[in-house]
Amino acid sequence: MLPIPTRTAVAVFFAVLVCLVVGALAGSLAATVIGATGMIGLAAALAATMPVGRRVRRQRLEFAWWLGHGDPGAGGGAVVPGAPFDVRCFMRHRGLEPLLLASLEPIVPGGATRVDDEADSLALAASARTEFTFRFVAPAVGRVVLHGLAVTLHGPLGLFAVPLYFPNPLVIKVLPQAAARMPTQARVMPGLPVERSGAALLAPHGGGTELRELREMRPGDPFKSIAWKPSARRGKLLVREVDQEVQETRYVVLDASGTMRGGEPGRRKLDHAIEAVAAEARRTLASGDRFGVITVDGRVLAHVAPRDGAAHVLRVFDALLAATEVVDQDLTDVDDDEVCAIVGRYVRQQDGVDFSVAPSGRPGSGAWNVSLLVRHVGKALAAEEAKEEPVVASSPATAMLRRFCRVRGIPLPYRPDPRDGSKGPGLAASLRELVQKSFGPMSITVITDLDGLGDPAPLVAAVKLLRLHGHEVTFVVPDGPSFTSAPRTPLEKDLVEVYARGERRRADEMRALLAPMGVALTIAAASDAPAMLLWKATNRRGGRARVAVGA
Repeated sequence: MLPIPTRTAVAVFFAVLVCLVVGALAGSLAATVIGATGMIGLAAALAATMPVGRRVRRQRLEFAWWLGHGDPGAGGGAVVPGAPFDVRCFMRHRGLEPLLLASLEPIVPGGATRVDDEADSLALAASARTEFTFRFVAPAVGRVVLHGLAVTLHGPLGLFAVPLYFPNPLVIKVLPQAAARMPTQARVMPGLPVERSGAALLAPHGGGTELRELREMRPGDPFKSIAWKPSARRGKLLVREVDQEVQETRYVVLDASGTMRGGEPGRRKLDHAIEAVAAEARRTLASGDRFGVITVDGRVLAHVAPRDGAAHVLRVFDALLAATEVVDQDLTDVDDDEVCAIVGRYVRQQDGVDFSVAPSGRPGSGAWNVSLLVRHVGKALAAEEAKEEPVVASSPATAMLRRFCRVRGIPLPYRPDPRDGSKGPGLAASLRELVQKSFGPMSITVITDLDGLGDPAPLVAAVKLLRLHGHEVTFVVPDGPSFTSAPRTPLEKDLVEVYARGERRRADEMRALLAPMGVALTIAAASDAPAMLLWKATNRRGGRARVAVGA
């Protein structure tokens, strides 16, 4: 790559150009000599700078970086939104002369912001390894990829600079805030799941662990539950009513459609919901209960079956993170040709390999050689992808290109609105799946903004079926206007008001349909703390859930 002029070189060029013009118009020999000398000096500086890039490559300047696990602000090794995390780097210079690198710029196309205050230059000692650090902040849960480091190397007198790029993808998973508050050890009890102790309270007749009340004996009460001494004092048979801790099953069905994704990263309804689900998963598993999650957008995107134990929270986090990086053909707003062009341009910039083919058959800006591009991408995936994740695509080649976009953090625009009214039936299908797979009473929370729901009848029918099977169901609806930026003009204010009225109308209509079944609907604002949002929605009276016998 040819050297690029610095601001100093540009200023010098215009100065000597003025001298030449003045010398030519005024017939000034001195001005002409000064201008010609300046031009010769610029040409000499350019000639001296041109071999700098080749010399550095010949000296094998090496670059590497890695995530600084365990650094302050990284959540003990977990990168979470809003908390600074460090990326450690080193440059190994094998040459015999020192170098000065300027304009160090990590290539992070969205997903993280650099917040360190270090100088934007780096002095490399000869035949030595130099370490330095970048600090970033991620706004939301997702995958952050640092694609490489762009630097410039100044030539003699600082008049020209040689741009250098070190491609070295570094993938960083940004987990929910709950990952920074992971308990040291979750409650894990021996025995079968139905025998283990959890946080929910069961009210059995007979044995138990916590006395609730003394009452008169009724037909069907076991004799071992009789309280003999109180019965003798009152002259009638009394039985002990006790509460016993049993293991509860908590499920969350999360709407991950395009209507939940509007806005800035970190302030979207989906971001708030993910943080709430992660916090509820951590709390539930820490208390010894089981937790499961389903993400839905017209169809089930991910289904994590309910389990207990500390390790299960990582499965939940992976499912929530996957909801932020969907690349499937039926859910994104790009076709196969556009995906091929996106990957082709990325590979050309990142790897320096051009797979575009002009009509004449030579590399250019025309079509893409898909077979060679897929072969190149396949080698990268084999080295970087831990396991092959399924992707919905029209062909195996396109599926590989879409998987590459997910692994390298190349964003594909998500489909903004649910198509063909699939949102309501998709949520209903996920709830009916819970009826088929359940083996006991569950507490289920559905998080959806109701936008684009279409006909609510299938969803209401599925909720009714769950209630008939004894399951508790709760709806949490994000308050859309609270997640939008403050309006700046009268027109924006009117649009936000119209949007808010539509949101309230949908919530009121759904609340009226759910109330006869004993299903509560809670509105969640952006200002509500995600850590306790779902717990408060499920336990509105502040106590633990009581599971009735025979429910």
